[in-house]
Formats: sequence, C-alpha cells, structure tokens
Amino acid sequence: MSDRRPLSEAQIELNGSESAGTVDAVAQDFEALIVILNRQLELVPTSDEQTRTHIAQAKAAAERGALLSRSLLERTNSKT
Repeated sequence: MSDRRPLSEAQIELNGSESAGTVDAVAQDFEALIVILNRQLELVPTSDEQTRTHIAQAKAAAERGALLSRSLLERTNSKT
C-alpha cells in the first residue's frame, strides 16, 4: 500500500501552462463522461426509472464538474 501523505504547496505548484493543460484535460474527461452517460440513458428502458434516475444524477454531477473545470481554466488562463 502506498503512503498517502498530503503534498506540500511546493510539490503541487505548477506553472501556468502546465496547470491550464491539466485543468483542460480534466474538463475534457468530464465532457467525455457526459457523452457516455447520455448514451447510457438512451439504452436504459424508460420503465427502469431507478436506473435512469441514478444515471441522470451522475450526469448532473459530471456537468457540474465540467462547468467547474472550465471556470478554473478561464481563471488559470487569465493569470498567465
């Protein structure tokens, strides 16, 4: 098992282009997840309300993550 000590600020500090690239990659991952969840909703029968509800909640969370990532990317880009 790996040692899970918190990273110091110096260890996690990235320059502007590195952090922007990382945030952009995270935003793209959220957007890909949204596409996958949309496809899952298309495949689940409308009669399976519980499953559809769970997928819709996951999609809403992914949409919030994408929005937050894009907002962070805009802030990161404005600082560079």
